[in-house]
Amino acid sequence: MSLVGEELDADLPPVTPLAGLIGAEVNVDLKSLDASSFAAVRTAFLEHLVLVFPKQQLTEADQVAFAERFGELYLYPHSPGLPDHKDVLPINMPSGTLRGRWHSDATFDATPPAISILSARELPSKGGETAFANQYAAYENLSEGMKNMIAPLRAVHDAASHQRPGESATHPVLRTHPETGRTALFVNHEFTRRFSHMSTEESAGLLNYLTDHAHRPEFCYVHRWRPGDVVMWDNRCAQHYPVMNRPEGEVRRMWRVTVAGGEPIYEPLS
Repeated sequence: MSLVGEELDADLPPVTPLAGLIGAEVNVDLKSLDASSFAAVRTAFLEHLVLVFPKQQLTEADQVAFAERFGELYLYPHSPGLPDHKDVLPINMPSGTLRGRWHSDATFDATPPAISILSARELPSKGGETAFANQYAAYENLSEGMKNMIAPLRAVHDAASHQRPGESATHPVLRTHPETGRTALFVNHEFTRRFSHMSTEESAGLLNYLTDHAHRPEFCYVHRWRPGDVVMWDNRCAQHYPVMNRPEGEVRRMWRVTVAGGEPIYEPLS
């Protein structure tokens, strides 16, 4: 069921697509979502993968309460949350021009998080965007030969980029979304190291192709943050990239609350 546009029930929040294949804006107060409005938000989220909620005024408790409507929360064991709200992780990006990496959050975990919800607290005068890429589209735009070749493959993900190479997990290269049943490509630049039962050198050519293909521009939406923005995305079928291009001396501060996920699986369509 699509909830795009304003021709629906007037009591439901309007949903406005932001790009061709990913992202939509929903004008609603996240502090006062009734059951029907929340159901509409959830449906729009599964359809668009990334939702932007403008002009929010959320406290830490408000953001946690919204996230908990989607499920149990995920705690980052090596990243302390706020003193009074351990579920709220501060994300403070430094100034200057640095290089980010495309990724889905914490895929080095055996059960990576399902949903990330980011709230803008302090923004630079320019820069600091976040790009998102649709991994359903990445899969669907592979050739049939490539789909068949990678379907049985699994890949090793680790936290070496976070200085913890010993933390690792092996996941299928293709992932079946547990709610939509759709297939997504599930490898990324930051955490995926090699294919299972292959060396890094043997894996490099195909893995580099897939991780580059995953964020072709036509699969993407780039969000330019505004004060009060809250953005949520589906780590099971979307990747994101923090654009670190802020003026010297200006930082970007965010609060992130994360919803726990399950073990990634791939179930080929019969």
